[in-house]
Amino acid sequence: MAEAWDAVVIGAGPAGLMATEELGRAGHRVLVLDAKPSVARKFLMAGKSGLNLTKDEPFEQLITQYGGG
Repeated sequence: MAEAWDAVVIGAGPAGLMATEELGRAGHRVLVLDAKPSVARKFLMAGKSGLNLTKDEPFEQLITQYGGG
């Protein structure tokens, strides 16, 4: 039987992942499609050139939210 999705996000870059997160929080079943084998590939590669990203969340919340705790 085919899967049923409420939304399909094309592109697993930063914007696509944020859209997916928000849709998921709202209770939607989301399918993410991307041409690359891993998510946010260009974004991760940008970090090699000195791109610095910060989060203003407490560390414990960040770890829990992104699967480390």
